[in-house]
Amino acid sequence: MKIKIEVFLIITLVFINLSCATLNREDEYCSILKEARRGETDFAFIKLKDYLREKPETTHKTGIRFAMCEYYLQTNNYRDAISELTKYIIDYPEDKSTVFARAILYKILIEYNGDPLVIEKLKKVFFSNYLFLAFSKSKAKSYTSIFNNTYKIIEYVDKIEVFKNNALFLKITP
Repeated sequence: MKIKIEVFLIITLVFINLSCATLNREDEYCSILKEARRGETDFAFIKLKDYLREKPETTHKTGIRFAMCEYYLQTNNYRDAISELTKYIIDYPEDKSTVFARAILYKILIEYNGDPLVIEKLKKVFFSNYLFLAFSKSKAKSYTSIFNNTYKIIEYVDKIEVFKNNALFLKITP
């Protein structure tokens, strides 16, 4: 009987430790998220980068990587922004935020005389869903990033409008 109690106690302690470790990881992420939402982007960026390095398989991976792309854009580090946005689009082609990563990349390339072939390919991707608009005037998607930026894209047959924090960020025409 004494052995069963000891085994039960050991198993219970192991589960408590594992659950506390999980809670601590989530607490760490929540703490970083709060920091980012308060506008402390420099510190949040460093902590997000460390968090991703320490926990590469986290469920928050796509959000963190998108936030890193935003940070590079915000700090006018266009070389790293283009590199990270490109990797993001390749790694997460079906993620809900990928369309916004494409829009940011498109805007950077247009404003800083990027490769015309890449710009044209991105434009084709944006206008490849005409059939989906056959029964409606427009289609909209939105996404809120870790840095609390709200993105919205409205796709029309003849144009695409991208908003960032309710301000027009980008307009694309065929």
